[in-house]
Formats: sequence, C-alpha cells, structure tokens
Amino acid sequence: MTKGDLIVAMALEDKPKEGYPVLTEGHPFLQRLVRFMATKEHCLGTATDLLKELNDKSTPPNTVTKLLNKFWYTLYHRDGIDVRFRRTNRKRIIEIFKNK
Repeated sequence: MTKGDLIVAMALEDKPKEGYPVLTEGHPFLQRLVRFMATKEHCLGTATDLLKELNDKSTPPNTVTKLLNKFWYTLYHRDGIDVRFRRTNRKRIIEIFKNK
C-alpha cells in the first residue's frame, strides 16, 4: 500500500493493510491519555515524553501526533482535554490541558 493509498483509506475509514496502526477513538493510547489526565491539570512535552509519562512502549511517537490531531475535537468535547501543538527549533511540543 502506498502512502497515497493509506491516506485515502484513512479518509474513507477503510481498514489499512497489516503493519499500519488503526487510528480510531478506541486506540489504547487515547484511553491511557484520558485516564492520565484525570489526575493532572497540565502536561507539556514531546510525543516521546508523553509516551514515557504514560508508560506506553507500543505506540510510536508519530502515531501519538496523528491520533491527537485526528481526535482533538472528541477529546475536547467528550473528556474536557484541550490539545495544542507548537514548534521549537527542533521539536514539536504538545501541550495538554484539562478544562473540566
């Protein structure tokens, strides 16, 4: 599957071929994030830092960014978690706030 095919499959909500992570609302990373933010008000760092905080060794850092970009609206309205991104010289910083 080419990168273009993968983008089309994800847009149409088709399941990609084996080897690609499935980006759904039920992804284990998002569930861990919601449980983690239940006890926190603010979290700041890179995707790798966030994975270390959550003790998640199975989710790659680029998948974290994709999941947060895709489901930020759901996280905000369902769970009260606001996600913001910003860049420094070499890093993409993720800032997560608990709003409720």
